[in-house]
Amino acid sequence: MTTEKVNARELLAKMEAEEKAAKEKADKIAQENEAKKKELLDGLRKEDLADVLEKIKMHGFTASDLRSAIKTRGRSSTPRKSTPRKSTAKSRKKSV
Repeated sequence: MTTEKVNARELLAKMEAEEKAAKEKADKIAQENEAKKKELLDGLRKEDLADVLEKIKMHGFTASDLRSAIKTRGRSSTPRKSTPRKSTAKSRKKSV
């Protein structure tokens, strides 16, 4: 029985070491992918901006034309809900 316990402990230690190595490898890949993703997004942003500027020049858009399409800061996406009105003394007397 002692050999089974030793083997079980060795197996558990081996499994934990493999899991740790796999996590480290996954973290390394995630960091590399993050850097690549940032580079690709920067390149796409420059290309998209050039495309937008070309279309603005082609169609002759002005700032006023584009203002409604550009998201502005400080505006909430949903309108504020108003509070319900309180009933007046007249309407309370009528219902009684």
